[in-house]
Amino acid sequence: MTDLPLLYHTHHTIEAEDIPFWLAQAEKFPGPILELGCGTGRVLIPLAQTGARLVGVDKDAQMLAFLRANLSEAHTAQINLIRGDFRHFCLTSRFALILMPCNTFSTLAVADRQAVLNRVRLHSQPGACFVVSMPNPLFLAELPQTGDPEVELIFSHPLTENPVEVSSEWQHRKHGVAFQWHYDHIFPDGRIKRQSLTAYHLHQKIENVYVAFKKAGLEIIATHGDYDGEEFNPDESTHLIITAHARD
Repeated sequence: MTDLPLLYHTHHTIEAEDIPFWLAQAEKFPGPILELGCGTGRVLIPLAQTGARLVGVDKDAQMLAFLRANLSEAHTAQINLIRGDFRHFCLTSRFALILMPCNTFSTLAVADRQAVLNRVRLHSQPGACFVVSMPNPLFLAELPQTGDPEVELIFSHPLTENPVEVSSEWQHRKHGVAFQWHYDHIFPDGRIKRQSLTAYHLHQKIENVYVAFKKAGLEIIATHGDYDGEEFNPDESTHLIITAHARD
């Protein structure tokens, strides 16, 4: 039985420097919130702790099962979780704030990105806000051809308390960059159980991203290069964080 969702959640809960940014968006745009790519709830649960009502959509059944199993009774009543495709979901609700954190957007094919943006516009209340984070496309394009495995951190396994070593690497492929994270669960007898996750970020031109927003009826009002609010600089920023309003 895989415990990959648990390891993923533990890893990314430790690396939570973006959470204050997402909480600030919820404060600016009170009302129902939709998160696309909610995964194990790393962002969704802190948002729920503000009292907001939320809908989380994700296609990964294992990640959603982990999230459901770890929701408090109060949050179970507050959060509606849906397993679905970002490109085709259709809900009866409209939202004041729609989020797509965790670099999910750039893992989608070009046609799929446009479909997602169209869904966002369809599910937006008048004046709603959509905020999405992704790696800076220029930063991805300029990475060396490969990145050798490098240890990021070590944490204690929540169930066994054995050390888990997290390492990452990347490799350019034909249309993008594949990042791999390896979770090595190290047992007292020296055995190592490795589980891995891969995220494939497709190459894209920044101007094409902006055009896709406009085509979907989403007006970009701000672009940031990090979660501290620094203005986006194509030549220096590691991230591209877009805030857009649904045009009336």
